[in-house]
Amino acid sequence: MTREFHPEAERELDQSARWYAEQSLFAAERFLKGIQNAIDSVMHDPARYQPVGEGVRVFRLTRFPYKLFYEFDEGIQHVRILCVMHNRRRPDYWHDRIEGRAS
Repeated sequence: MTREFHPEAERELDQSARWYAEQSLFAAERFLKGIQNAIDSVMHDPARYQPVGEGVRVFRLTRFPYKLFYEFDEGIQHVRILCVMHNRRRPDYWHDRIEGRAS
């Protein structure tokens, strides 16, 4: 199975990790480990997590106020991470990242 990050999702991850690093390196390490565990879980069983419409699913992190939104193409066994979203962000800001929509 393959995976990719939407460029904006990668930017969100970098910005969030930098914010945690400003608080403490330990917090940043825990955050990045939480994200990696989330990605590992999604890659292990991408169909497991809640569908939120239009072929998109969501993984909710438990120790951090973040969600990973992703698409899963079962035919080619590919996961595309669309968004690394803080829970306080406007919930639909990333919808133009869905495959088949204009970016």
